Amino acid sequence: MNAINALNTISNGWTEGTLGGLLCNPNAGGGIIDVAIVSGEWFVIFNDDRKTLDGFDTRDDAIEAFAASSLVAELN
Repeated sequence: MNAINALNTISNGWTEGTLGGLLCNPNAGGGIIDVAIVSGEWFVIFNDDRKTLDGFDTRDDAIEAFAASSLVAELN
């Protein structure tokens, strides 16, 4: 399963800006997953009141953090 398909199982509407780069979803359960230009670290911005997550070495790490946070938010 690729990154877009995996994210769409959590919140439908994800698109990829560039291959292997920016991911975004304008829907309520979505957000932005991108890499900081200077540090090269990946980050997650949510479209709700969850705090921004940052400091990830890889895009896959950031995707996993988005998924984990979404699961926790769903359980609460």
